[in-house]
Amino acid sequence: MPSQVTARASVYLSDSYKKCNPSFGYSSNLNPRRQLTKPSEPAGNNGHDNENSDLIISVNDVLVSDDGASGEYEVRDVLGSGTFGQVVRCRQKGTGKAAAIKVIKNHPAYFHQAHVEIGILHMLNTECDQRDERHIVRMMDHFVHRSHLCIVFEVLNINLYELLRQNNFRGLSMSLVRVFLRQLLAALSVLRGANVIHCDLKPENILIKSLDTGEIKLIDFGSACFQNRTVYQYIQSRFYRSPEVVLGAPYGMPIDMWSLGCVAAELFLGLPLFPGASEYNLLSRICETLGTPPAGMISKASNSHKFFQRTDENAGIDGASNASYRLMTLDEYERRTGKKTPVGKKYFKHTKLADIIQSVGFSSGLTDEQIAKERTQRSALLDFLQGLLQADPNDRWTPDQALQHPLITEAPFTGSWTPPP
Repeated sequence: MPSQVTARASVYLSDSYKKCNPSFGYSSNLNPRRQLTKPSEPAGNNGHDNENSDLIISVNDVLVSDDGASGEYEVRDVLGSGTFGQVVRCRQKGTGKAAAIKVIKNHPAYFHQAHVEIGILHMLNTECDQRDERHIVRMMDHFVHRSHLCIVFEVLNINLYELLRQNNFRGLSMSLVRVFLRQLLAALSVLRGANVIHCDLKPENILIKSLDTGEIKLIDFGSACFQNRTVYQYIQSRFYRSPEVVLGAPYGMPIDMWSLGCVAAELFLGLPLFPGASEYNLLSRICETLGTPPAGMISKASNSHKFFQRTDENAGIDGASNASYRLMTLDEYERRTGKKTPVGKKYFKHTKLADIIQSVGFSSGLTDEQIAKERTQRSALLDFLQGLLQADPNDRWTPDQALQHPLITEAPFTGSWTPPP
C-alpha cells in the first residue's frame, strides 16, 4: 500500500490530479526550462533576443529552419559562447544523433562572416577533404532560425587547452606532441592548397575527436578568409599573433604556421611561449626570445613606428638603405602612448628559445640512454620551432615542408635541417 501511495504522488501524480479534477490538463511544454543564455531578458526580435543580439535559448528548445527545410534539433546544454554567439549541444529529432550548433548573433556583420565560414567549410568538406581524413571539422547542416544563422557541426571532445589544464599545465610527451602536430600540419596543408587562412589557430580551437587514438579536429573557421581577401587587420588571438599582423604588414597563409609554432611549443612546455599582455609586450617577448625581426620587414610595415626606432646613421632619411632598428624600451613606449602598458607574467626562467626547451625537467626514472634520446628529440623540436617561428613570413616553412622534418617523420635527427624547396 505505501508503495502505491508513493507512486501516485510521484510518477503518476498527473493522473492523480486528473482523477480529482477531470478538467486538469498537463503538457511537458509547460515545464520550467533552464535558460542557457545570459542575460536572458528579452530585448529585441519580438522577444527572442537579449540585449547582445543573442538568441535566448533554454533546455528543450527546438532549433529548426524558419522555412522548415532542415531537421529539428532539441537543445540539451550549452557548450560555449563568444563574440559570434553561442554553441549548444543538441539532439536531432527523429535520428537521435548528437550535434553541436553554432547560433550566430542576430547582427549583419556576424551574419555575413558566418556565411563566409559556411562557404569555406563547404568547400573544404566537399572538395578538399571528401573522405574526412585531414582533421578539419565537419559541417553537417546550416539554416536560419528566428533570424539567427545556425551552423550544425559534429560533436567533439575537449580542446587542447583543456587537456593541458587537466594535466596541471605540464607539457605533453614528445610522442603525443608529434601525433598532434602531424594532424595539424595535414589540416594546414589542405588549407594552403585551397588558399584559405584560418586566422585563429590556438589550443582552444583544436578539439580531440578520440581520446583513445589522439585524433583531433581543427575547428572555428569564423575568422577564416581566402588568401586574396585579407580585409581585416585585427586577427589572431594575441598569444599566437604573428609579427607581420602586429606590425601591420601584408599577411597571408604563413600566419597560421607562426601560430602552429606557438601551439607546438605550448604543447611541449604546458604554458604559452609568448603570453603577451599587449601588442608591445608580445613584440618584446618575441624579440627577447628569437631576436629582432629583419630590418627590411620592419621598414615596410605600416605600424613599425609604433614599436621600433631607427638606430642607423641615416635614421632621419626615409627610404635610406642599410636601415637598422631596435624595439623601444618600455619607458619610451609608455611616453609615446601616454599610457601604462601591462607586462604580463613571466613563465620561464630562461629567455632564449633553446634554453627554454632544453631546461624542461626530465621524467623521473629515465636511464642515461633514454635521457640522451630525449635530448636529441628536444633538439629536433627546437629546429622545428625555429623553422615555424621565422619572423619574416617569406622564410617560414610551409605545412608540406614541415611535414618532412625529422621531428614529424621520426627519421634520425643529425643537426640543423634544411627543408626541400
